[in-house]
Amino acid sequence: MKYVLAGAFCFLLSWCNALGQSQTDSIITTKGAVTLITCGSAITTFQIGDGKNADYDYRIVDGNVVFIRPVVANPRPTNLVIREGDNIHYMILAFRERAELSRLKYTLSASGSAKNTGSTGTGAGSSGGTAATTGDSNEAEETAQEDPAVAAGIDTVTVGNIAEDFRKQRKGGHQYETTADGITLTYSQAMSLNNLVYFSYHVRNRSGEPFVISKVSLMHKTKQDTASLFTMPVLYRKGTEAIAGKADEGIVFVAAARDFKKNDEIILVMYNKANKNQIVLYTPVSALPKYMISK
Repeated sequence: MKYVLAGAFCFLLSWCNALGQSQTDSIITTKGAVTLITCGSAITTFQIGDGKNADYDYRIVDGNVVFIRPVVANPRPTNLVIREGDNIHYMILAFRERAELSRLKYTLSASGSAKNTGSTGTGAGSSGGTAATTGDSNEAEETAQEDPAVAAGIDTVTVGNIAEDFRKQRKGGHQYETTADGITLTYSQAMSLNNLVYFSYHVRNRSGEPFVISKVSLMHKTKQDTASLFTMPVLYRKGTEAIAGKADEGIVFVAAARDFKKNDEIILVMYNKANKNQIVLYTPVSALPKYMISK
């Protein structure tokens, strides 16, 4: 079965475009201290992971201030979604064994702001956006430019070696693929290891022009809540950033593990920097190895 880009998905893609930026936001937590998040408007949604994450505890004070702290020894990195006023923030929530207190204070928007922000890890990445700011501009810049893999505490050497071996082991046929502007994107295989998931895709460029990957959005659509898309920030990526004309390449994206149900879907959106176009692939979770699918 082929999943192709159609007019019915225009709203979704416009929504993705509005969220997509170039860098990944990160919110840091550490043991023995709370992280302070301040928003310019009242918070209406505050969700960690899929909403059932027990690694962190939080409290909303005065409607627009959040105190968040880890409640287990080594909490896993996950996504954090905050809606306040007209702003929607998508970020990586990560734990550090040690962190300066100045890195535990964030201001996501000014009072009365109506600017939408998001985050889509690119070289890692899944959802990128405007950096969360702190009281110190230098500290804010450092947070904005930090590699998502580093923010998540990933051993990039080990994960990189695993991803490269996985990338070379191309499997699967053409059952789950989509084509747009001469670019064919095909799901190859997936695996779960050490609380991380590895998704392998094959990109075939028959357009004659290079396909330059500007950013990537990886999302999880659940049957339980079909109106929502849960972002999976790409913490690490293995493969080239540009596919030459008439060339084929394999790419592996690594994200934090999630609870996948049989009737859910994995959505991958890849943006072409060369012509500003995008290609979208819907892959049913049933295509994943059975051990990755919960009942």
